[in-house]
Amino acid sequence: MISLFALFVNLYAFSDDKDLFQLYQEALANDPMLSSERYQNEAVKELVNQGRALFLPTVSATMNYDDRNQARKFLNTDASLGSSLFTRGTKADYDAYGYSVIIRQPLFNYSAFSTYKKILSQTSLADKKYHLVQQDLMMKLSELYFDALLAKDKVELIQAQRLAINEQLKEAEVKFDAGLISITDINEAKTKNDLMEIDLLNAVKDLKIKKRQIQAITGSLPGRLKPLMSSIAFEKMDNLPEEWVDIAMQNSTAILIKDSEIDVAQKEIDVRRGEYFPTVDALASRRRTWDKGGYAFGLRNYSDTFGVEVSIPIFEGGLTSSKVREAELLKNKTIQESEGLKRQVELQVRESYLKLQTNLSEIEAYQQALRSSELQLQSTQLGFQEGLRNSVEVLNAQQMLFSATYDLLASRYHYLLNLLDLKHKVGTLSVQDIEDINKFLMVDANES
Repeated sequence: MISLFALFVNLYAFSDDKDLFQLYQEALANDPMLSSERYQNEAVKELVNQGRALFLPTVSATMNYDDRNQARKFLNTDASLGSSLFTRGTKADYDAYGYSVIIRQPLFNYSAFSTYKKILSQTSLADKKYHLVQQDLMMKLSELYFDALLAKDKVELIQAQRLAINEQLKEAEVKFDAGLISITDINEAKTKNDLMEIDLLNAVKDLKIKKRQIQAITGSLPGRLKPLMSSIAFEKMDNLPEEWVDIAMQNSTAILIKDSEIDVAQKEIDVRRGEYFPTVDALASRRRTWDKGGYAFGLRNYSDTFGVEVSIPIFEGGLTSSKVREAELLKNKTIQESEGLKRQVELQVRESYLKLQTNLSEIEAYQQALRSSELQLQSTQLGFQEGLRNSVEVLNAQQMLFSATYDLLASRYHYLLNLLDLKHKVGTLSVQDIEDINKFLMVDANES
């Protein structure tokens, strides 16, 4: 008897089939979450320009124009001043206008220098977060891809099982007509066939949902998904779990992000301590004003200034000291979060490693179970033909065969996903891993 496992995983490939790497390329261009993080990353990088601006000169200019209409009264009653040009009239209608230009060049500003260093740490943090979102996308898309393949396998297995049930039903009807079996065998096969119809509807629904979930990431509904080749050798990993834990402590993106957050917190302390230090700026200004003042002789003021301005903070009610203490406490909080994260990552790495090792044993066990169930079905069908077994036993043997086939397919997908998950946990998951797994997908209708 031909292996049902080989029969149901050997699917046709079409030119419009999509593989995992192609879908990942589409996801890079269309995934909203990744695009959102990309814009966030670019926005943070703009902070570098803002930080550099703190060390560059600033130029400001002001202009003013006033149309003034004033009433006045002179309290001096000396008659000799009555006809003076300075005291003539009780009303004044005149213009006042002017402009000023000020150039300021920072010479020393510790807080600005610390702010720039903090910005550099923030850009490094943003890069790590963007890298983590990319890794999350690889993992999420891989899970959906293999879940969709498993859902498709289930649809095909149910269809094949219904075909086998119908064949069994026809054979049972022939025997019933010959008076060799009871009506119970006929009814059992019909009931099983009706139940398969419900299972098929649910399986098709699950497949459609998985493809819609892929569409939510890639932006387009995928057609056929290239299946996994059946001829794959799954080998036991040589690395011990402690080695994977060591790799995670050095490369885990989540841990590196938390380390960067600690660095940013330290830079924030330096920024706030900068408020203790004086600031020194070089100044150059030019002011010009014209003001008639309502008198016979107006006022014209020209002023050019060059100098250095020193601002020394003396006392602000303890505000700066409180800000520094707050920043130090927040840094200590982040350090404790980092320690907790490292322990969690170690636990997750060990769990992923154990799952991977268990998957290997499961694959071997399901392969043996598949061979056994094939032999069991053959012997049961032979016994039915000889009148030693009934239809119920044949149907049960068929169910065992299809269950073993499904479990073997699922264990193969789970192995690849757990391998990716382990690399994700330790921080080494990359596009190369997607390409490596993509090589195991069928690209030719003759693949098996």
